[in-house]
Amino acid sequence: MTHATPEDGDIVIRQDKREGQVIYVLLTTPGADQYLLRTREEAVAQAERFARRQGVRAWFRDERAACVLLNDFRIVRSV
Repeated sequence: MTHATPEDGDIVIRQDKREGQVIYVLLTTPGADQYLLRTREEAVAQAERFARRQGVRAWFRDERAACVLLNDFRIVRSV
């Protein structure tokens, strides 16, 4: 896993707590919360689906606000 910084358009998962329940929030950077999911597994699967479709990266933001790269779906074009 790589620690770095998400770029505009990347998909980020963050863990949150609402009404005493742990939830996972998906958002596209920069931007507001877009999806709420109940499990980490659901959040990772959904983030990777979105990232693959959009050709961007999927990230998980941990408790320290550090981002960990989950998968990179960007297309590298050779010159």
